[in-house]
Amino acid sequence: MTAVSVDPPRLLVKGPKALEIDPAPDPTPELLPLDAGQQYRFGFDMGACIGCHSCEVACAEQNGLPPDTVWRRVGEIEGGAHPETRRFHLSMACNHCLEPTCLSGCPTNAYIKLDNGVVKHQADECIGCEYCTWNCPYSVPAFQPDRRIVTKCDMCLPRLEHGLTPACVAACPTEAITVERVDVAAWREDHAAADAPNLPSADITLSTTRIQLPEGVPLDTFAASDHHLRPEHSHTPLIVLTLLTQLAVGASLAGVRPLAALLAVAALNASLLHLGRPVRAWKAMRNLRRSWLSREVALFGGYATAATVAVAVPAVAPLAPVIGAAGVFASARLYIVPGRPAWNSPLTVAQFGLTGLLAGALVADAPVAAAGLAAAQLGVTFMNLGRLARAGTFEASGTVRLTFGWFRPLFLLRIAAAAAGIWLAATGATFAAFGPLALAEVVNRYLFYVTVVPLNMPGNFFRGRH
Repeated sequence: MTAVSVDPPRLLVKGPKALEIDPAPDPTPELLPLDAGQQYRFGFDMGACIGCHSCEVACAEQNGLPPDTVWRRVGEIEGGAHPETRRFHLSMACNHCLEPTCLSGCPTNAYIKLDNGVVKHQADECIGCEYCTWNCPYSVPAFQPDRRIVTKCDMCLPRLEHGLTPACVAACPTEAITVERVDVAAWREDHAAADAPNLPSADITLSTTRIQLPEGVPLDTFAASDHHLRPEHSHTPLIVLTLLTQLAVGASLAGVRPLAALLAVAALNASLLHLGRPVRAWKAMRNLRRSWLSREVALFGGYATAATVAVAVPAVAPLAPVIGAAGVFASARLYIVPGRPAWNSPLTVAQFGLTGLLAGALVADAPVAAAGLAAAQLGVTFMNLGRLARAGTFEASGTVRLTFGWFRPLFLLRIAAAAAGIWLAATGATFAAFGPLALAEVVNRYLFYVTVVPLNMPGNFFRGRH
């Protein structure tokens, strides 16, 4: 790989400056004003970074972050063959993208893009659902446990408003991090300078961070954190929500109205346990225009209402499964995001839909249909693993490695339970098949969450990519 050649931009930093925690007005502003069609962005010179982590410390101090919450991270990239090996550092915070997926996916509209380009997170509007952390291919938004919400870099907005550079820029001893003005229209046309080895493609969100690569970057680079593969969170409330809603829709299709209503209401209550601020869950329907999560909440709320009313008013019964099926589609669709390659496939919709149909077949005592649907579900699992194995990326192959490595006993249990359930259903023992098929679905949904490997920026050897 050759170094990217870019014309030196007009930097907004006049020189190194000691960190100022109090963003008081400065008589000599460090920032140049923006012209029409411009926004601020970070610039990063990889060749100048020495990996001292001063930027991380300055960011944490400026923003009062707890120890486990990081807004700016310094990662390591290695490559080459002995004795010609190279190591570089990459410092990255929020990229303040032109098309921020955290903003478009947020169900509460907690994100706004300011006129100066900063993607700002409004803490008062956040319910802590963490959907933005799935949408961002750089895994920038971070759940902050002490506040029970997501937080992120705002380019030290109070400092910017007083003409001061962000704390990370001021603290960098080698001036590897800068703040620049960028022409938005020109950057949309050519944003190749936002790409770097082992980073997600800038095409996904139109990242604005300009990365200047040094000479001699090897072609075969890898992130030092790639060895540190580990499972994601299981999100137990979401396992309960997705399975119960799909079972409820299946019960509605089978005409068992009381069971459908009970499962739908139980699912909605379980979903509240996933939120950092459950008392503000009503805000999740604010972004119906863009967010699949908002649509899921609205549709399942409507379905639970219709399913409950249908118990007393049979005329409503045909409407409930229609709304429920739309809810299952929205539920699956919200997982189809570039930031999670294992989920980013129509196979996710097939998996969620088959669970509902399988439940309906079991409740309706249709053993042949149940056996066929269970076999199809098993086929979807292997199709997805095959797709990921062929993809050749770290994230895709990481899911396969976790499935057949870390979670191999559970995966084999899922296969054995599904096979037993298929055999029992095929022989007409529908009631006996329910237990093993239910076990297979629970294990499968658990693996769905814990084996996904998100896109991310490179991490370091000891801390990994988180």
